[in-house]
Amino acid sequence: MNSMKTEIAFVGARAVDSLPFSMGGTATQAAALKATGVDCVIGYLGSINKARLALILAAGLAFMPVTTAGEYNDGADDEIAQLAALEIPKGTTVWLDLEGMKAWTAEPAALIAKLSAWATKIAAAGYMPGLYVGAPQPLTSKELFQLPFVRYWWGLGKPIDRTGALVYPDCGWCMIQQWHNQSNGMMWKDTGVFVDTNGIQCDHKGRLPVWVRA
Repeated sequence: MNSMKTEIAFVGARAVDSLPFSMGGTATQAAALKATGVDCVIGYLGSINKARLALILAAGLAFMPVTTAGEYNDGADDEIAQLAALEIPKGTTVWLDLEGMKAWTAEPAALIAKLSAWATKIAAAGYMPGLYVGAPQPLTSKELFQLPFVRYWWGLGKPIDRTGALVYPDCGWCMIQQWHNQSNGMMWKDTGVFVDTNGIQCDHKGRLPVWVRA
């Protein structure tokens, strides 16, 4: 694989996350994503491999990794091992996917402890811990902001907390997932790739996520 470098994402960039592409994307699809205005692919740890990551980078796309939902109960050792196997440079934003019934039914204090342990270990390994906040999830805006994550990503479904309030950490969001009026994303134009799309912006602290490029 070509050597990778970290780079701060830019405001207005379009990033797509796609489990189908992570599991079986092709060079033709990667090139089509780039040609139709996609700037970055967010790939799922445990599904993305070095070969598909190489296709993403060779197409001129940036890359960021994300966990699958609920992958935080056993700490971050597995994710750190996968990042090393993929040769992801230190400093890259690594996203944890917080959503689903496992999160929603968790006791909040126990969930906070698990998330905090995950983010702390990711940071100690040299990466930037980011949190995707989807639905359902039980934590309040204050609880989310007090976690040791340094980037936040707004997920589909207008995530609310256990009281029914809309969640919004004090720092705001540096990435916004866009709603396609479908349950699980959309088929991106002229590519044959099923994706969710996301817009990148500065949060209220002026921060952006960090991705990797070839």
